[in-house]
Amino acid sequence: MKKRSSFAIFKSSIFALFLRDMYDSVGIKKIGYFWLFFDILFVVLIFVALRGYIRGIDIPGLDFIVFLTINLMAFYFFKSTVKLITNSLSTSKNLFDYKQVKPIDVIFAKFLFNFFIRILATFVLIFVGYYFEFDMQVNDFNLVLLSVVWLGIFSLGIGILSAVLATFFDFYKKMYGYMMLPLLFTSAVFYTVGSLPPKLREIILYNPIVHFMEMLHGSYFYVLDTYYVDYMYMTYWTIIPFFIGLFLYTKSEKNIIAS
Repeated sequence: MKKRSSFAIFKSSIFALFLRDMYDSVGIKKIGYFWLFFDILFVVLIFVALRGYIRGIDIPGLDFIVFLTINLMAFYFFKSTVKLITNSLSTSKNLFDYKQVKPIDVIFAKFLFNFFIRILATFVLIFVGYYFEFDMQVNDFNLVLLSVVWLGIFSLGIGILSAVLATFFDFYKKMYGYMMLPLLFTSAVFYTVGSLPPKLREIILYNPIVHFMEMLHGSYFYVLDTYYVDYMYMTYWTIIPFFIGLFLYTKSEKNIIAS
């Protein structure tokens, strides 16, 4: 019998965990697929119902509901990725009894599962948008795709670091939960950076998520640009947490399994 390589075992483990997550989230009933998108559709339906009331908040040249929905999708992609990965090690301890399954396998499986689900949800939202005749035109599709993938890698790095810290520090999970609401209002979800006063603009640009949101704004909407996006700052925030998280993981893998 041919011995499998470590990478082959890694791929097989991730694929099996991915299918496990699909089954656990969807179940055997078809109605399970609806619940995967219910939260997204619920938000969209609320904005559709309120369309007449929020016209005063419109940004000139674009559909504010589309702007808000895309921003919420991107932010909740970040939030759900970090949350799933942060909790993955504590909720999957029973899987570590199998020698082939490593904690890092669980982390990557959770990331790929969430990424896959968000892609499906995006297609659903595109269908809803065209059905209600919203302005869905994209300025630069390639740059939109790059911003989403980059945001995913950034979220994965933050998630790995958070997962290791949450394993050994119980207070970290609580702190992470408290951070999400302030981040929602300080991450350019409901506005653009250019619409802010200069002093507030300087402060809010320290938030790396703002740069991802502005990159998405400028690449999706014709009337917006990426003037305030600092790509080098985004690169630092992507690489540094990712490698610190991997370093801490490699040093504490045995402790994570035994915890």
